[in-house]
Amino acid sequence: MIMKPILIFLGIILMFIGFFMITLGMILPSSQENYEKPETEKTESSVEYSGIVMIGPIPIVFGNSPGLMILSVLIAILMIIWMFLFAFGIRIK
Repeated sequence: MIMKPILIFLGIILMFIGFFMITLGMILPSSQENYEKPETEKTESSVEYSGIVMIGPIPIVFGNSPGLMILSVLIAILMIIWMFLFAFGIRIK
């Protein structure tokens, strides 16, 4: 299989853009860093999170929101199906 030079070039450019954006995000201060709410508006905010850690074909799903956990499980199932299709060389046309 012959790689097209334009695809290689675009891949390298995308990697550099990604590294640049990550570095820029670490260097520039956040706009909410110096923001202070007035005393009357201070409330506790709840943050919902969920995530997937794939160790080979085995997913580990974590989080604190039931809705996001269900979404993460569905994404994990799709990832497992994709991995098996890729591993066994089944092509979808």
